Amino acid sequence: MEKYSVFVAFAPHFKALARVAYFKIVSKDESNAKRMLYELYRFMMWFFILLYNIQHLIRVIQVRHSTEQLVDTLFILLTTLNCLGKQVAFNARSGRIHKIIETIQESTFAPTKPNHLDLLKKNAVSMSQILSFYQCGCLTCAALWTIFPFINRARGREVTFTGYLPFDTSVTSTFYLALAYMSVLITIQAFGHVTMDCTIVAFYAQAKVQIKMLRYNFEHFMDADEENIKIDTQITGTNYEQNTHKVNTNDIIIMTQKRLTNYVDHYEKIASFVKEVESIFSEAMIVQFFAMAWVICMTVYKIVSLSLLSVEFISMAMYLGCMLGQLFIYCYFGTKLKVESEFICQSVYCGDWLSLSPSFRRKLLVFMSYCSKPLALRTAYIIPMCLDTYIAVLKSSYSLFTFLNRN
Repeated sequence: MEKYSVFVAFAPHFKALARVAYFKIVSKDESNAKRMLYELYRFMMWFFILLYNIQHLIRVIQVRHSTEQLVDTLFILLTTLNCLGKQVAFNARSGRIHKIIETIQESTFAPTKPNHLDLLKKNAVSMSQILSFYQCGCLTCAALWTIFPFINRARGREVTFTGYLPFDTSVTSTFYLALAYMSVLITIQAFGHVTMDCTIVAFYAQAKVQIKMLRYNFEHFMDADEENIKIDTQITGTNYEQNTHKVNTNDIIIMTQKRLTNYVDHYEKIASFVKEVESIFSEAMIVQFFAMAWVICMTVYKIVSLSLLSVEFISMAMYLGCMLGQLFIYCYFGTKLKVESEFICQSVYCGDWLSLSPSFRRKLLVFMSYCSKPLALRTAYIIPMCLDTYIAVLKSSYSLFTFLNRN
């Protein structure tokens, strides 16, 4: 079996997070000077991100009596606060994240059959494509947000920034300085935000793939094929040639018992992995779902007042698409994980259990009872992370929009 690291599916995500100082997997090979420089870089990033959010909070207080200006600031502020919540979770619980990274690199999660290897490689490609797609989307949106103030200023229109600035931006030099500052910071936060989203989703997807691998194992539980024989040689201590020609009854009992033990252990590791990921990001997900309803509502409220041919309309439409897509991938992969885990019992049943002894069948029945409850991700341990919740959030956003638009 080809050696394959499960971490391959996560490597692009953590590299991207390290570029914007959102999270860093520290390598033991790095020099002290390099570490110090990186920590300084992280401190500067944290300082400017916090400053950016404080400026928007001040702006909210300043324009609290104007609905239009309040919406202009709040739809940005709620998004950046949502991003900040995830950033805090990634850094405050970095030790726990390191542990789940170590977990996925254990032998339990490693491929033992060609089917496993194929599933893991397809998942790695899929996660990389999703990451690239979302990063391109957010960078395009940020670029359009940088362009339309130039166009508005060239047309002689007044340009108002969403955050508080302690100087007059009508002067050309200060306008360009403020635009560069706002554009760079919103681009960094957008890039970091979608990368964190894709990283969390990659954890969900990995759990789903591991369930698929486990299901395949149970469906081929009693197959006397080359794959299982090679694995069983490690259990009995015999060589491969002996196992292909002669296996006594006692060895078969030991093999099947050990195989079941390994599969049960695999399931428990997956369940523990899912619970830990859910726990690490629980507070961030609460903010995500509640803030997202308001963000979508305010974005739609802002879009309906814009001209269809304006650059601002295109940028806002792309922003809305990013917000809808951001929430969708959580609910989609949460649903996929739940559905996949619901079929474990069916996979056990599809195995050749008729060839097993009555006592061993009872063990399989106990395991089926144990995993009859599907692995379902939840926000705040209450709200299921599924497509039904996604529809509910959209309905809530529409209700908020109609209320806001009426006033």
